[in-house]
Amino acid sequence: MHTPLRDPLSDRFLIDHALRAGAQATPDRLALISEGRRLTYAELNALVDRCASTLREAGVTRGERVIGVLDNGIDAVVTYYGAIRADGVPSLLPANTRGRRFGQVVQVAEPRALIVARSAHECLAALPDLSHGTPPPALFLTGAPAPAAAAAAAAATAAPTAHPLPEGRDLPEALAAAAETPPPRRSIELDLATLCWTSGSTGEPKGVMLTHQNLRASATAIGTYLAHTPEDIVLCVLPLSHTYGLFQLLVTHLFGGTLVLEKGFSMPWPIVQRLADEKITGFAGVPTIFASMLSLKNLAKADLSALRYMTNAAYGLPGAQVLRLRELLPAVQFFAMYGQTECTRVCYLPPALALEKPASVGIAMPNEELWIQREDGTRALPGETGELVVRGPNVMRGYFRNPEATARALQPGDLPGEVVLHTGDLFRTDDDGHLYFVARKDDIIKTRGEKVSPLEVESVVCRIPGVIEAAAVGVPDAVLGQAVKIVVVRGEQAEVSADDIRRKVRSDMDEIAVPKFVEFVDTLPKTASGKVKKSELL
Repeated sequence: MHTPLRDPLSDRFLIDHALRAGAQATPDRLALISEGRRLTYAELNALVDRCASTLREAGVTRGERVIGVLDNGIDAVVTYYGAIRADGVPSLLPANTRGRRFGQVVQVAEPRALIVARSAHECLAALPDLSHGTPPPALFLTGAPAPAAAAAAAAATAAPTAHPLPEGRDLPEALAAAAETPPPRRSIELDLATLCWTSGSTGEPKGVMLTHQNLRASATAIGTYLAHTPEDIVLCVLPLSHTYGLFQLLVTHLFGGTLVLEKGFSMPWPIVQRLADEKITGFAGVPTIFASMLSLKNLAKADLSALRYMTNAAYGLPGAQVLRLRELLPAVQFFAMYGQTECTRVCYLPPALALEKPASVGIAMPNEELWIQREDGTRALPGETGELVVRGPNVMRGYFRNPEATARALQPGDLPGEVVLHTGDLFRTDDDGHLYFVARKDDIIKTRGEKVSPLEVESVVCRIPGVIEAAAVGVPDAVLGQAVKIVVVRGEQAEVSADDIRRKVRSDMDEIAVPKFVEFVDTLPKTASGKVKKSELL
């Protein structure tokens, strides 16, 4: 069948075009600083072209999946953009992904190519039993192998029938030998650009389908309210395998800036030094990161004069921490945000309201509409709690090969032929229309026949001096139905007792919200994206 000619101007509507445009307009501008290397737009774009050619030679064509099991670094960036430029659909997973989850993702995605860090020993050990495709997916390996002790430990936890590690092409060698001329494109903006994996209530991974249009719309909106320019230098310590981290990359490059990419966040002071040394203008974090930074006694002494804004997502930052950040960094704009993988970002609080409404996540981001809906489908009034519904070009295409879950999340909207996203999250608005997150539908604590918002309990507890973090959950109780349990992280030498916590909740909230159980821990269990694993607190 003859395929009509595609107008090459269509490339401008694809998410990777910003990288090529930067290479043409400002080839010497720094695009990426990572792993001790500093790549210009021209250099990074050339690597991406070579990766695209390599993947196309390996059989990747429009719509076929490419999975990268890689930690943050140059390989992850090149793999992501390269797969897109080959018209493929990339997914990034962290190198410490468990073999079972990796197997689940591979079985659903049926990738045409895999790019795996040699340190991801458990995933590599799982590969032979999972390569049932005809032909099997092309395998590329990169990075140094895991230390012997780590490899032995991973092998010990692998399936008893694990085969010897598979052979694969070395990615750097493949790129060095690849054609510099990028392959011809077929994609338009309605084609899939990425699969981001999230877990539902069953724990099974669901592939969120995001198109080029989704990614460009979200990146444009986010960069617009953050007032991005080519002069921005953004520090990313969040995993690119999650949308909050991924959009640090996409937004920065869409607006022509420089991304400083770290493998992750462990100790706060090296990150603060990085902020100062690279003259970072934008920094994204989660409450755990900001709590660690605020624990530094010399934070106020660091030269953060270039820092223009900070953002917080994943879950709400306690008001006390917002106030402390504003005291230490009065010239920095602080954006509280909320989002979901299914639509990337939903809303943000204008920085001018950070002190006035520290518990709010603000207003809908540009080019998007949202509302709060009662259980009967009608619109909620200010102060009423209901499910958040999102309408906009940022809303996903659906869940990959999961029509049942897609039908639950994407439901008919008010206008003919459209669908809107039912987030499953409960919100309310104040009289000014500003949004307040209440809870996930299935996180609400139902005790004594009434509903308690875990977020409200957590916010109250975090106002106690000496409390760093807190997580509230409902645990089964024969009398109450569910009892409130609070798990608390205290600061060093903080003398906060269970009675202190109960008194504070009793004074600030109703009696039904007073925790029956109080537990103190050193750290809260977290996902890679920074969300608390509440299932582990029950």
